[in-house]
Amino acid sequence: MNLVYCDFIADFIKKVLPSAELYGESFTKEVGYVTMDLNADGVFLSTKKTLDIVDLNGTKYRITVEENPDE
Repeated sequence: MNLVYCDFIADFIKKVLPSAELYGESFTKEVGYVTMDLNADGVFLSTKKTLDIVDLNGTKYRITVEENPDE
């Protein structure tokens, strides 16, 4: 059995991205919570994690961390 590191990678992004700088300034306005892939009843569906990010210009991004099914 191989371990999957989606939780670790998503948490790392959540912790590091707010302090990352571009030209000496932080470029993120908001880094949202890490959300898990659950069904309507809260049952675990997959290891996929998502984060919503907003940059200083107000542009919204969604970062998805999931294992590659082709590997």
